[in-house]
Amino acid sequence: MTMLVTVLGATGKTGALIVAQLLARGLPVRGVVRRPEAADAVRSQGAEPVLADLRSATELLANALAGSDVVINAAAASDPQPGLAEAVDRDGAINAVTAARQADVPRFLQVSSLFADRPDQGPEFLHRVLRAKEISDRALADSDLSWTIVRPGGLTDDPGAGLVRIADRIDITPGIPRTIPRADVAAVTVAAIDEPSSRCRAFDLTSGNTPIATALSAASDE
Repeated sequence: MTMLVTVLGATGKTGALIVAQLLARGLPVRGVVRRPEAADAVRSQGAEPVLADLRSATELLANALAGSDVVINAAAASDPQPGLAEAVDRDGAINAVTAARQADVPRFLQVSSLFADRPDQGPEFLHRVLRAKEISDRALADSDLSWTIVRPGGLTDDPGAGLVRIADRIDITPGIPRTIPRADVAAVTVAAIDEPSSRCRAFDLTSGNTPIATALSAASDE
């Protein structure tokens, strides 16, 4: 059976890589865009653009998600403007969870951030964003969806290495990488769709020494 995957934040740096990796697997993909002029970027990748806004009425967003077997939320506030993190990373993400439930979407994956489960331990300049993500992550985990929350470290544009470190919590110590290429985040997120051990699980993700499939299937706590 072919899965229809809808990607929120499809034109962001990480979202576009997720779309590309889904298409490489031969899956039909919808890319949700907020602005009509962004539709061409999604279409040029080979995905179907859908116009919707995380901050729109839940019913409208549910219509955009209807028929999806999987929703991946890779949307994130791209501007430090006050209130944007709350609007996108908190309220918008919660709205997406509610809309997915209304649309009877069975599987929902969310790209969050390292320290979203402990915002005060993250970099001070990110506290506002991390607190917003903490709330929306909790809303997803409390839902009745089959969910996965991926909490990557600092994102880079380096080529993906396919080697990662995954744990329910990674305690960052001097000398331990806390970053990861966006391409590896995309690869982990896509691989997690049908990895049984990732269901109803949130985990931290950084670059490491373990192949993605092995790291995902291993239940590791740190």
